[in-house]
Formats: sequence, structure tokens, C-alpha cells
Amino acid sequence: MTESPSYTVERKDENVEIRRYATYILAQVDVKSEYDEAMILGFRILANYIFGGNKKRSKLPMTAPVSG
Repeated sequence: MTESPSYTVERKDENVEIRRYATYILAQVDVKSEYDEAMILGFRILANYIFGGNKKRSKLPMTAPVSG
């Protein structure tokens, strides 16, 4: 099962669920290149950051959603 950020449901009706998420880190990168090349390069940059290539040299938990 994929880990997701924790949240509580504030309100819900038949079509919409309003959620309050706990604090979390969002990592993103902008890459200017052709789509396929940018996806590969962007993934490598983020994977390096998540697996310890950051200022604190600490690994971060990877949770969903992940988007491209």
C-alpha cells in the first residue's frame, strides 16, 4: 500500500470531501527540456533529494500523490 499524507475530513457530501492535511514537505523541480528527457531528469533530481541529497543529508519519506 502506498503511504499518503495524514488528514482529517472536515466536511463531506456526495461529490466533495474537504480535508485538512497535517504539515508535510512538498518537493518539486522545474526542468526545461523535451517532455521525456525532463521527466527522467526531474525524477533523478527529486530521487536524489528524497534519498539524502539535501542540506540536512537526511532521507525523507516518499508519499503519494506523485505527479508528473
